[in-house]
Amino acid sequence: MNNAMDRRSHGLLSCMVAAITFGTLHLPAQAEEPKPLDPDEITFKQGMEALEDDRLQTAMKAFQSILTNQSKLHRARLELAVAYYRSLNYAEARKLSQQVLDDPLTPPEVRVTILAFLAQIQKDEAAASVRHEFKPSISVGMMYDSNVNVGPSSDIVTEIPGAILTGTSVETSDNATVLTAGVAHKFQPGKTYLFGERTAGFLWQSQVNLYERNYSSEDEFNLTVLSASTGPAWIVLRHWRANLAFNVDRIWLGGSELAWFNSVHPAVTWQFNDGELTWDATVTDLRYDESSDAGREGTYQATGLSLGKYFNQRKVATQVGARVLDFQAEDDRFGNDGYELLAGLIVKAWPDGTIYGRANYRDVEYDGIEPGFPVARDEEERRYSAGFQHDFRGGNLDKWTLNGDFQFTDNDSNISIYEYDRRQFMLNLGRTF
Repeated sequence: MNNAMDRRSHGLLSCMVAAITFGTLHLPAQAEEPKPLDPDEITFKQGMEALEDDRLQTAMKAFQSILTNQSKLHRARLELAVAYYRSLNYAEARKLSQQVLDDPLTPPEVRVTILAFLAQIQKDEAAASVRHEFKPSISVGMMYDSNVNVGPSSDIVTEIPGAILTGTSVETSDNATVLTAGVAHKFQPGKTYLFGERTAGFLWQSQVNLYERNYSSEDEFNLTVLSASTGPAWIVLRHWRANLAFNVDRIWLGGSELAWFNSVHPAVTWQFNDGELTWDATVTDLRYDESSDAGREGTYQATGLSLGKYFNQRKVATQVGARVLDFQAEDDRFGNDGYELLAGLIVKAWPDGTIYGRANYRDVEYDGIEPGFPVARDEEERRYSAGFQHDFRGGNLDKWTLNGDFQFTDNDSNISIYEYDRRQFMLNLGRTF
């Protein structure tokens, strides 16, 4: 979805250049004494204002009205082509542009710009015509974990609410190999939908992933997660995108079946100049295999907002966000509610590489009294991570990506057996084909 958006965003730049260039060449010279604007000039100005604001339906009506009265006014025809292009109607945009190109009176400089615009239309139309796109990916790596018996990391299985610790848990470190493999599928039925003045493209996205972590010594904490997701997405270029994903996770811990997690994830992102605001939510049903974990079963819910902003010509990206959390468990000692805060920074540090840092803070209060203690758990988790990503260009590792990451987790609790810290070092090499 993001790749499609990027391709079309580049197309918008080309079409805007075409429109501005052609318009500049055909503006009449200013008279010494201003004359009243005729109705078509007023309509044209209104159409341009609507086009600038992406009120595409209004812009199209304005330019069509002008062409009804002045069928040879190619400036209005080209601006109409721009409006059709932004409405994802590539056939009509191509037809109108070709009419201008076929006119022998069109200046050579303008022909060059129109040809570039037509090439962009052809590229985007070809991309949109691909009904099924498959993208397999694979990543292999190593990690060091200072505290393996905390259980699955919340970065891998996000809906596990709280660490899986017992009173006999003892901090143990180990090394592990990590394998991630998957395939993503995008279906483009070629359907568009009108939302007010703008047109939304429609996609259906699906993905299957396997995550495998195998420790060198502590086999009982080996982790396997097999995930599958599918759902629709809508994209209005330069304005918003929305998606709804249905997700199933099958989880094994220590080689034994642990749980089924079934989730629904809606999300909406609103775009603005050099930034975007995202609302997302999660509703997950947790079902464990062992009867001893029956008290952990229940419904996990979370929702929140995140704000992303670009700086320095998009070489620096920042993000802040907040979420509220609620887990209704069969046993109140596992149920909890609270909130989470996050902040992040990504910097393009060299031509093919980035560095990043993230910080998460989570505060949760549990619903029931902890057995053997006179109080319910009250915990604060702080998680910090930093790392890098480098994309190889050329050579034997062409199109592969090297990732390195360090993560530190500090969990404070009013019950001492649930206090812990954890350090994880990860290095992996991956590629999307």
